[in-house]
Amino acid sequence: MTAKRHPIALQLYSLRELAQEDFVRTLELTAELGYEGVEFAGYGGLSTSEMKGHLDRLNLKAVSSHVSLERLRDHLDEEMAYNRALGNLTLVCPAPPRDFERTRENWIALAKELTELGKKAADQGFRLGYHNHSFEFELFDGSYALDLLWEASEARYLFAQLDLGWVLHGGEDPVGYLRKMADRTPLVHIKDFDQNKKQTDVGCGELDLENVLAAAADAGVVEWLILETEEYKVSPTASVRAGLENLRKAQAE
Repeated sequence: MTAKRHPIALQLYSLRELAQEDFVRTLELTAELGYEGVEFAGYGGLSTSEMKGHLDRLNLKAVSSHVSLERLRDHLDEEMAYNRALGNLTLVCPAPPRDFERTRENWIALAKELTELGKKAADQGFRLGYHNHSFEFELFDGSYALDLLWEASEARYLFAQLDLGWVLHGGEDPVGYLRKMADRTPLVHIKDFDQNKKQTDVGCGELDLENVLAAAADAGVVEWLILETEEYKVSPTASVRAGLENLRKAQAE
């Protein structure tokens, strides 16, 4: 058994269609399935008082919120005010802008901008992270774009929200990369891909959950595991249910 059983949250983008129809029902379903927290990717039009009321009623923790770089640039204070009211002091940039040109210089510039945004967040008691996909494992002069970003940013102002499924998809070893970034990873995303690099339910693919959990425990700074899935074997609900069951089973072994 791993040294520590981390609580498990759901990235609500996993249930995005339901969330667009009925955000409150999405929260209720998340709690019913047994998740302990949520990571936002939007707020369903709910006011802070409405959101906090539902989270309290359902005993769900607001763990973090994915906020686009555009909103971090232009609406940082608004995002912090909303999340502070929920008891959440963690924001995560989910990806570069859609028009981002992937060059070595631009990755370094992004790192510096995120550091500055992280400083502004830190001044208000918040922390800022960056969530990777697989395209950050493109090489520039022998270095991954993702490593360029980490090296050119300041760790105290930008943490790594490692998405281990995307690390796997990018051709790197998720366990090894998590261990490499062990002191910078308070939140870890869990998603899974099969041998054909097709996304599948967590626990049904190539991600080595047992060793991932061991590495997360050894890291010492991991606070939450956050399950996310965007493609489904059966349905979104079945996927996040099966993924949680498989992750919990791995935690118990």
